[in-house]
Amino acid sequence: MAISEQWAYLLDPGLRAIFEQQRDALAAESVIPKLFNVASSSKAVEYDLSVGGFADWQEYKGAIEYDENEQGFRTSYTHKQFARGFKVERALVDDDQYNVINKQPRGLALSAMRKREKDAASVFNNAFTAAYAGGDGLNLCDGSHPVSPSNAAVLDNEGTTALSYDAIVSTRELMRAFVDDRGELVQVNPDLLLVPPELEEEAYAIVKTMNKVDIADYHANFVASKLTNVIVWDYLTDANNWFLIDSQLAKMYLNWFDRVPLEFAMDPTSDFTLEARFRGYMRYSYGWSDWRWVYGHTVT
Repeated sequence: MAISEQWAYLLDPGLRAIFEQQRDALAAESVIPKLFNVASSSKAVEYDLSVGGFADWQEYKGAIEYDENEQGFRTSYTHKQFARGFKVERALVDDDQYNVINKQPRGLALSAMRKREKDAASVFNNAFTAAYAGGDGLNLCDGSHPVSPSNAAVLDNEGTTALSYDAIVSTRELMRAFVDDRGELVQVNPDLLLVPPELEEEAYAIVKTMNKVDIADYHANFVASKLTNVIVWDYLTDANNWFLIDSQLAKMYLNWFDRVPLEFAMDPTSDFTLEARFRGYMRYSYGWSDWRWVYGHTVT
């Protein structure tokens, strides 16, 4: 095959490198691994099952008492496929228009990573929407979560209070009262505040100041001693809603499965005479298996 007929194959390594460089740069800034348990998958569907707690330990008197967890709610994660591509015309290569060509893999990687962020943020954007239910049949933040399949008592992780110092303090107290199927404390430790860009300044004033805000007597900032991280996520669509999170529990119950990590390749169906086609592909799923790691406020 003559060199002139291999032009598409000669483009492939360079465009792939640009795509991967942009992908990796955006991945380093992604919020997803800060909140989600990110895992690979080798199945079409992943299942996660919440389980109940254990009873308190008893004094050992010669025999071990073996306990059994209650089976909780079962959550399925069905991976979806995502793909998009672009075309490079032979004429652009002939005319040495690489400044135009090189922008395309960069843009393709940008749109792929943006899609992933939007999907991850949708967990919170739809946290108060009944159509987006978890394993217990309710939305992520709801006022009537069943304690377990066999326990009819309900728990609440939905509020309507605007972000403030006092609202964070009271929400922490509510989360620390979360219990398991046996009525035992889950030991929730809310340490992360998640807000949209519109609340960034307010969150910073609450969490980052040395003293309690708006108090003339300079009381110590209790909230600052408890919240170790504030995440401002551009993809949160409501300007007023905010979430308090136990980051360790989130890593247990808020899941992201990469069935096929984001990849780049030349489409073999390309017309190698006048046009080469390049495409990206990824396959993933996401969601939550238990809600006890978060308390959300939907603010009007």
